[in-house]
Amino acid sequence: MTEVSTSIEISASADKVWAIIGGFDNLPQWLNLIRTSTLEDGGRVRRLEAVGGALIVERLLSFDEAERRFSYSHLEAPDPVTDYVSEMRVSPLDEGRCTVVWACRFTPVSVSEAEAIAHFDGIYSVGLHALKALVEG
Repeated sequence: MTEVSTSIEISASADKVWAIIGGFDNLPQWLNLIRTSTLEDGGRVRRLEAVGGALIVERLLSFDEAERRFSYSHLEAPDPVTDYVSEMRVSPLDEGRCTVVWACRFTPVSVSEAEAIAHFDGIYSVGLHALKALVEG
């Protein structure tokens, strides 16, 4: 399996950042690559529509409010990988700063490992920088 992990430090409390990303349905609020998100199956599945029209369906695997982390897998996605599992977590550094980590593991299909890593690292970097800009505004 291939792994990717991208992180960013944000000048805000972990609770403030978690309030934005901790909702499984909140992705369009801070990631401009996603147009809409619709929850299904009692909130355990989200249907995402990307800006380009692609459909992504993800299942929530675990959620830990106290630890400010959740994980999910792809049920349907246009990405050139299989066995995709991702985790997002927010960790406090001190009262006014935190680190957000967005990580995943997967098996590349029809692309090289380097291309697959670049694909997800690019998405995660764009998303985390957008989150930082939103929070630090």
